[in-house]
Amino acid sequence: MNIYLKKFIEEKFKKPGKALDLGAGDFFDVACLKQLGWKCEGVDIKTGVNLEKYYLSRKRPFDLVFSNYVIHKLNDKEKFIKTVFDNLKKDGWFFIHTFDKKDKNSRSNLTADDLQKILSKQGFKNIKTKVFSYYDNEEGHKHWHKILEVTGKK
Repeated sequence: MNIYLKKFIEEKFKKPGKALDLGAGDFFDVACLKQLGWKCEGVDIKTGVNLEKYYLSRKRPFDLVFSNYVIHKLNDKEKFIKTVFDNLKKDGWFFIHTFDKKDKNSRSNLTADDLQKILSKQGFKNIKTKVFSYYDNEEGHKHWHKILEVTGKK
């Protein structure tokens, strides 16, 4: 499980709730959350959900909506943020990890300021951003990334 997501959940939630993973990939985070007692839905192109388009889950509202390394790939970031917002319950939290614009190993064009503006415009509050370096130790990678983490509340 994304260790930063796990830490965020431990800080913000006293008990398991409902979560939505936008861009679930191999569904690893979904499986980990389910083991922790969360009710969790994951969507991805593999499940027939194209995140370039607006997505509204029938299982909403969620306590947590999260996404790891997806938004930088999308053309319409505002539509994606609307998807995050509309799937959250009032006072629900979001967590986004993506590559920062300064990351030499990705094609991202996102900055913390860019996301801050989109999120504020949508109506999110308590928005926090941070950029940090992370060493990707996976087989075939072995390099540093600049990670952009953005969290906030509906």
